[in-house]
Amino acid sequence: MILRNITFLFLAVAFLAGCELEETNINPNDPTDVPVTVLLPTAMEETAENLSEEAAVIAGIFSQYFTGVDNRALTVESYLLDEAFNMNPIWQDFYNGPLNVLNIIIEKSEADGAAHYAGVAKVLMALNLGTAASLWGDIPYTQAFQGGANFSPSYDPQETVYAEVQALLDEAIQDLQAESTVSPGDDDVIYQGDLDRWVKAAHALKARYYMHTIKRDAEAPAKALDAIANAFQSPAESLIYTFGFTEAEQNPWFIYFKNTPYVEIDPFFSDLLDELEDPRESRLIRRSFGLERVGDFYAAEDASVPIITYAELKMLEAEARLRAGEGDAEAALQEGVRTHIEEVTGGIPDEEMDAYLDAHATLSGDTEDHLRTVLQQLYIAHFTQVEGWTDYRRTGFPELAPNPNGENPQNPGGAIPRRFIYPQNERLFNNSFPAENPNLQDRFWWDAE
Repeated sequence: MILRNITFLFLAVAFLAGCELEETNINPNDPTDVPVTVLLPTAMEETAENLSEEAAVIAGIFSQYFTGVDNRALTVESYLLDEAFNMNPIWQDFYNGPLNVLNIIIEKSEADGAAHYAGVAKVLMALNLGTAASLWGDIPYTQAFQGGANFSPSYDPQETVYAEVQALLDEAIQDLQAESTVSPGDDDVIYQGDLDRWVKAAHALKARYYMHTIKRDAEAPAKALDAIANAFQSPAESLIYTFGFTEAEQNPWFIYFKNTPYVEIDPFFSDLLDELEDPRESRLIRRSFGLERVGDFYAAEDASVPIITYAELKMLEAEARLRAGEGDAEAALQEGVRTHIEEVTGGIPDEEMDAYLDAHATLSGDTEDHLRTVLQQLYIAHFTQVEGWTDYRRTGFPELAPNPNGENPQNPGGAIPRRFIYPQNERLFNNSFPAENPNLQDRFWWDAE
């Protein structure tokens, strides 16, 4: 059930931004009274958290970045999801968090002529919608966010949601380049009000979501390449959330391994880095007392959360070029891998970099071999991210062996899961809930066989 009441969220905002709230004499219990300058950083932080908390843990187990060793993660390891304990919190984090907040920002901004705020919010709305749809398939959107006026919003087909994602990004690009009564500044804790970078981020996300649909749209790679041409031109333009905006902020992976260390690094991923003699290994994996967990690059207390990066974009460009039959795929791949290695390691000697690229980022063989090389590097770059599982589902790479104990009524056949089930609250309280809760092997629109 999608709720409009987010009282506790804004009480927290009031605590973190008490001075501003007192000075403007607003009611933290009524989000319509909260200015967009307070709502925007909240939506950004919640977006980053949603991309690196329980959804990413489950997706990471399915894509064999992680193995579950205790508590609920041990059950997920056997391809079982609890519709209450696993699914309810993730769904609520999306709908009661950034999706709801961003909807309020868009409505307030459009009413006030603040096109630039609306544009930033639409970029983030598209990101959250696209992520949620990639997890569950059909989701509420057009009838969502109505509070007591509609407690049973209908489910929009995933195909419709993906079209809306692209439409939101197109609108965002227009809004960000339009006249605006006011523009983001320091409250934009990602780009500090740099609207050109938000425009490039919108194009980058367009490319990502086009590539999600390669099984459905033969023109998706060409569309992605068109978007990439207008997206990031350097690593400095990547869309990344840096924790530490307030003293209370800590990286979600840092918190997870401090409080609930229920996963370790899957041997598949660890062995892959060992086999490649990958220079990123010590920063991606932390080894201590016989345990392997996420390393400091992603799980230090103040580590950043990548949302979409220049490195990812160049690897997607390499894939798109191969699928579209265009040249220069190897150059794009090597630029992406070089960038990611430099970011993770802080830099390695030129001869070591050249040797790695020659061995593991050079395209030789047939098209399938080329794709395997590109997607292996994209798999490494997407470590800790939901996109790693999405890449597997849309491409079949890397070639993963399912857990031999993974067959159960929720996951018939025992293959690696293709989707999330819906949460218990939706099944019980949303009268528009689908007739059946799909199992983990029921494929949705873009994951057609």
